[in-house]
Amino acid sequence: MLPASLAQVAGPGSTMIAWIITGLGTMFLALSCAKLGTRIPKTGGPYEYAKLAFGDFIGFTNAWLYWTASWISNAAIITAIGSYSASLIPALKTNGLYAFLYTSAILWIFTILNIRGVKEAATFETAITIFKLILFILFIGVAAYYFNPKFITPMFPKGKGMNTVPLAAAITLWAFSGFESSAVAAGELKNPEKNIKRSTILGLLIAIGFYCVLSFVAMGALPQNILAKSNSPMSDILAVNLGSGVVKIFLVSVVITIFGTIVGWIMLTARMAYAVGKDGLFPSVLAKVHPKYGTPYAALIINGILTNLVLLMNYTGSMVSAYNFMILLSALAYLPVYATMSAADIMLLVKREKKFTLWSFIKNSIVPLIGLTYAIWAIYGSGAETVLYGFLMILLGVPFYLFMKLKDEKGIAAIREFD
Repeated sequence: MLPASLAQVAGPGSTMIAWIITGLGTMFLALSCAKLGTRIPKTGGPYEYAKLAFGDFIGFTNAWLYWTASWISNAAIITAIGSYSASLIPALKTNGLYAFLYTSAILWIFTILNIRGVKEAATFETAITIFKLILFILFIGVAAYYFNPKFITPMFPKGKGMNTVPLAAAITLWAFSGFESSAVAAGELKNPEKNIKRSTILGLLIAIGFYCVLSFVAMGALPQNILAKSNSPMSDILAVNLGSGVVKIFLVSVVITIFGTIVGWIMLTARMAYAVGKDGLFPSVLAKVHPKYGTPYAALIINGILTNLVLLMNYTGSMVSAYNFMILLSALAYLPVYATMSAADIMLLVKREKKFTLWSFIKNSIVPLIGLTYAIWAIYGSGAETVLYGFLMILLGVPFYLFMKLKDEKGIAAIREFD
């Protein structure tokens, strides 16, 4: 659905610039993540780095934002499944209750799959990822064949010039969120010192290449005004050029590939909640492990309930508008986490020369500083309303933090010894 979201807010030129900026900016963030994950291979990733570098409150804030962003992202992914499925099941377009029940069933089927075992879920996700790459290659080939240069001109139409690049960049960031997944699951990986760096950087490079090419050919395969209104842009492109028979097969394939995405994200969300619950900064119930399957079942169930509430709210408006809002809000919530991760890289791992100067600081911190600068710029690009909601998300976490700290008798006694 990203091609439609981007066509609504930006022209072809601004969109491609946004992809390039986001790809480069995210790569600098990923380099910091890979370095930290290699040196500090603990489950929780960005939460652990922030806690080590800046203390419990910043660590909690990182975890809170990441956790809330992740179950909002889960709702966005499942909404995309519902949107593509609606082209196969017309009742999902016209009946909000049917759409809600359908997406809720998908959520709980894959939540139960994750509860039953990480190995089963990982095997399913790996198989679907390979299938997804093949499907994307086929779509890119078809869209490139029917590419019409007239559809991408003018590159910067009136009202969608360079000033739309920041907002478009905020939307494109959502495609790359998850590059830190290896770091979040570091405590469960074999040889994390080697595998985190490889999977983070290689995975992101593949994603950048695929998304840039896919977005470009999609813009050239359908007029911009039609693309902006599409609930399932990839299938609409195929319908125009190849007919409805091929589209139905493609739609089923797309839904299957998104199943693979949601399986991974459901477990990633639970892993973060589990890590923080184990440390006592989230309720201890989130750290409960299933006695038979050894999975964080309580975190998975609570995440499922929260995601279901977001899905319920979705069906008061169109799928596209709900999807757009969710990806902007979740991308914004991830950005402070990524920014803090870059700052933690500087604080924990950057070499400090004996003669400390501004120049030596910049020279030794250049990669995380670029990542931090990009994250700040992307927050600005999200727009005032989305930033306001993001700020409110942070504030909503503060009472939970205070409650968890006050529960710790020894910890609060140490804090209050200020005489």
